[in-house]
Amino acid sequence: MRGHHQPQKASFWRSARGVLVGLVVVALVALSFVLPGALSKKSSAGEPTPTGVTQGAGLPAGSHVPAFSGTDLLDGKPITSASVYDHKTLLFFSEGVSCQACLVQIQGLQQVGSALAKRGIGLVSIIPDPPAVLRQAVSAYGITTPVISDTSLSMSRAFNTLGQGMHTDTPGHAFALIDHGKVLWYRDYWISDHTMYVPPATLLAQLPAAGKYS
Repeated sequence: MRGHHQPQKASFWRSARGVLVGLVVVALVALSFVLPGALSKKSSAGEPTPTGVTQGAGLPAGSHVPAFSGTDLLDGKPITSASVYDHKTLLFFSEGVSCQACLVQIQGLQQVGSALAKRGIGLVSIIPDPPAVLRQAVSAYGITTPVISDTSLSMSRAFNTLGQGMHTDTPGHAFALIDHGKVLWYRDYWISDHTMYVPPATLLAQLPAAGKYS
């Protein structure tokens, strides 16, 4: 008789355990809808904010450069985290064509291009406007340095530039100096100085000298 009842007892426990697991799964799913932040910290753009870094505050010196891929609006050539790996590159994230000062900023940086070149630094501007609109602005302002149209905000999001600008869905006025897969220096002047234009000489003076990166 004992052998006859054991399968029923085992079946009962398997069923009870299955019900318990099911309840836990349902509770977790419900929690994800009611309290999305309880399971993971998300940025306003729906991507994880880097651990220990305030949303929109960029990436601190020493951080790994996130993988990125774009196209230079001027010559159609790809600009990727791999293509700029071997040389220092100053990435400029701005609001775009709605911000006249941001485009004047690029003009100013072009004027000190030789000073940047002496320090082995190239300039790439990341602008969240569609190519057709951006081409008109680039032509009007005489911009000749590389420009990436970041309409998807993938680069702006990857470098954690969204959330503290004048508009939460565009960068503020941020610069990231990168080299060999590392962020050497980062500063958002909208956050630190509440400005959308930095005199080029001031920016050059604030860029860390060669060999003195954090």
